Amino acid sequence: MKRAVVVGAGFAGCAYAMPLRERGWSVTVIEKAGFIGGGVRTFFHGGHPYTYGPRHFLSPYPEAFDFLNKFVPLRHIKKINYTYLERDQAFYTYPIHEDDIAAMPDADIVWAELAARPEEAKAANFEEFWIQRVGSTLYGKYVRDYNRKAWMLKSNAEMDFGFESTVKRRPLESGERYEFKDWFNCYPIPQDGYNQFFDIALEGCDVRLDTTITAFDVHRSRVDIGSETLTYDLLVSTISPDVLLNYQYGELKYVGREFHKIVLPIEFALPQDVYFVYYPNASETHTRVVEYKKFTLHKSPSTLLGLEIPSLKNKLYPTLIKAEVEKAQRYLDALPGNVRSVGRMGVYRYIDIDDIIMQSLQFAKEL
Repeated sequence: MKRAVVVGAGFAGCAYAMPLRERGWSVTVIEKAGFIGGGVRTFFHGGHPYTYGPRHFLSPYPEAFDFLNKFVPLRHIKKINYTYLERDQAFYTYPIHEDDIAAMPDADIVWAELAARPEEAKAANFEEFWIQRVGSTLYGKYVRDYNRKAWMLKSNAEMDFGFESTVKRRPLESGERYEFKDWFNCYPIPQDGYNQFFDIALEGCDVRLDTTITAFDVHRSRVDIGSETLTYDLLVSTISPDVLLNYQYGELKYVGREFHKIVLPIEFALPQDVYFVYYPNASETHTRVVEYKKFTLHKSPSTLLGLEIPSLKNKLYPTLIKAEVEKAQRYLDALPGNVRSVGRMGVYRYIDIDDIIMQSLQFAKEL
């Protein structure tokens, strides 16, 4: 029987462990936390279901929707976001919405800058990209300080790789304010969210929680867990690839988040259909607030808010900096053929649940 070791029991680890188990492999899953599902697992606080960071399913891929919907029934949502601009002392739709411009105190300047945008432009970095796209004023209002906070940058010019791929929302479209109306924009129907998918995916696997791998030897196909050594035919890793090779090319940069839960004695805090409020102001450390009931449809006279603050205390988002991406690729190129590095951290790309599912479906075909 072929043996696989899967490092990490988050969404990617589960999505890759499932096809291995279904094809008769012996699968050992190593997870340093005391639970499976990682940042997508649903927990409860004051009776309210929540995840560490809102984890709605957003995708243009019907194959990804059909796969997940088999295990976790999904419902479609219609979502609006707000942003609070302290300089205007006003709430507007987020992302930038054309119909809000008339209410801005500097509307004439904004319209003049929009009219002067170049028809064709090639940006070298995130800052140039957005100024060319919406002009300096809207960039300063919505984007400049938010992006610097979110990615913990001194300047947005530091972001010089793949930034276009993060811009899923198309700004300045007049009319309807519901975003992604042409995509699958969904959330699980069950109160425990995606949890049953994790249970199904890892059924029959040897799952070891609260367990840390103390040494990797990818060239001899082995990992050490304290005094125990596991050998494998295939290693599927969802952690940062620099760890697998003992940081021999230097440590990769990431940014993280601190999540704070706030229960309020009111049924709803945000207006109807508003799920998020984004905070692009330099005077605030937090980046956004979410009202979880809008996703979960939990019934309660109180409501649960989640407040997100950028942090270096954990590693959640790979940076969109060319030097770091090239360093990550150097690690990936150095891994042996029986090591598969997957997931957002494993491939060092800003990918989502749907991308992981599509990659795992291709992996299943290759098996």
